[in-house]
Amino acid sequence: MDRLLRRAGRLTGLLAVTAVLLTLALSVRAEDKAVDDETCLECHDGMDQTLKGTTHALSSEMTKPAITIACVSCHSNGAVHIEDPSIETIGNPARLTGETAYRTCTQCHEPHKQIGIAGIDPHAGKDIRCTDCHSIHSKHKSLLIDEQAGFCTRCHVGIENQFRNRSNHPLTDGDVTCISCHDFTGEKEPNFGHGGSYNCYSCHPDQSGPFRYEHEATSSFSTQGDGGCITCHSPHGSPNERLLNQPGAALCEQCHGIPPLHRTQHNGIGLKYGCTECHSAIHGSDDNKGLLDEFLGTKLTGDPTGCFCHNVSN
Repeated sequence: MDRLLRRAGRLTGLLAVTAVLLTLALSVRAEDKAVDDETCLECHDGMDQTLKGTTHALSSEMTKPAITIACVSCHSNGAVHIEDPSIETIGNPARLTGETAYRTCTQCHEPHKQIGIAGIDPHAGKDIRCTDCHSIHSKHKSLLIDEQAGFCTRCHVGIENQFRNRSNHPLTDGDVTCISCHDFTGEKEPNFGHGGSYNCYSCHPDQSGPFRYEHEATSSFSTQGDGGCITCHSPHGSPNERLLNQPGAALCEQCHGIPPLHRTQHNGIGLKYGCTECHSAIHGSDDNKGLLDEFLGTKLTGDPTGCFCHNVSN
């Protein structure tokens, strides 16, 4: 069965390549087919070198190309441009807008989609061109304009400013990029929908568990995709320590009220400590349901068998 599935997968791949080949053949206008790559390179010397080793390598420079790719596959009006070699006469995907730009690339490339959920690419309908993020004459991964994904912040200015908060993910230092967490190819969920916390766990495994007693906030998600790590943390940056949405006890009190016994017992001793001074296992605990520090007795009373909270093991 596995062998049959592998054969079926290879057949599907071959059919896809064939479909691309047919599409490319149809995409080149009849008058442009006579314009060969050599003619283009007489003026645009060296541009072919920027395509070598990429999926857009020119077929004319390959011995057995799988598909036919020529300069005029992407640059329309080649025949007119030869007669009048001005910038206005040649089709350039980087200068096209709207539907025209979209159709140029999607002749061969399926547009980015959020697989598994209703809807399409969140950039759809924003008049954003493929070339706003991708450069065909590039050898960066996925043909991105730059591998640091700095192009994202040209539109997402407000998000970029969040990375300048006192607590932040190190985007400006170059240690992470937007695409470290956001993937718009459909392989992951780009908007941090349900399961988005797993993206965080790839760098923060110590907080991922599994724990015997979990903090419910780490695994609770709404139908809007909210929940998980971002219930407490601002993923880009925050004026509070550790990317917290609220400072100190204010964050905890969004969901938890102050227990009455904290106010009344032992002269209100419970109010003298911040939530995380006692409940330090905020992501989960293997020792107690209260997510308390297992060494709480020693830390607060100096006696490891002290009766603080009476029993921290439950």
